[in-house]
Amino acid sequence: MKVLNMTRHFKFISGLFALCCLVFLSGCSTMRVVESQVQTNTQWPASAGIPSQALYRLERLPADANNLQAGWAEVELEPILAGLGWKRNDVDAKYSVWIGVQAAEYVVDIRGRIVRGPWLNLNIGNGYRPRGVGVGVGWTYTRGGPLYPGMRSDIHEPPIYVREVSILIRDLQTGQVVYQTKATHDGPWSDHQAIWRAMIPAALQGFPNPAQVKRRVDVTISR
Repeated sequence: MKVLNMTRHFKFISGLFALCCLVFLSGCSTMRVVESQVQTNTQWPASAGIPSQALYRLERLPADANNLQAGWAEVELEPILAGLGWKRNDVDAKYSVWIGVQAAEYVVDIRGRIVRGPWLNLNIGNGYRPRGVGVGVGWTYTRGGPLYPGMRSDIHEPPIYVREVSILIRDLQTGQVVYQTKATHDGPWSDHQAIWRAMIPAALQGFPNPAQVKRRVDVTISR
């Protein structure tokens, strides 16, 4: 009887553990972590100090005039800056803020290395960059061309996307850039806007005076 009870108890514990694992894995499968490498440089004027709150306006380049998507990154940036205490005021602004996003696609070999060599075609086109003109550079795999020794010509891995978000803040009185930050990320996901949306707050982590110039910032988003 004791052995039977122990067996039932063991089965119950095992079933409960399996259920917990299933729930955990199901939750994990709906989320992903966007890892950004961030580098920030600050040069706030000593006389003004480091502002935790300020009025700003958005800056655009002339090349944005006919870009229908030029405002996407600005729309994403505004609530993030508002949460940091900065308020948009185009009339009384003391600072201007510029944001740029871009992406490039690379083909990798079966070892995950970026493929380079004369067997690749280089495609250059307009990259999506709401702030300014961006150029996306991608590598196209050419089947049947020269390969690494032992590599089959019909094998290639999913592409890797390298993305960047850059933000510049300029003092309108002096014209000097007082805050410059850049976040970079590479990964297999092709939904650029979702990834950029996670990278923008990552680029501003620690604003206005981050503790580290170079750092890794993780942001969890849904799949």
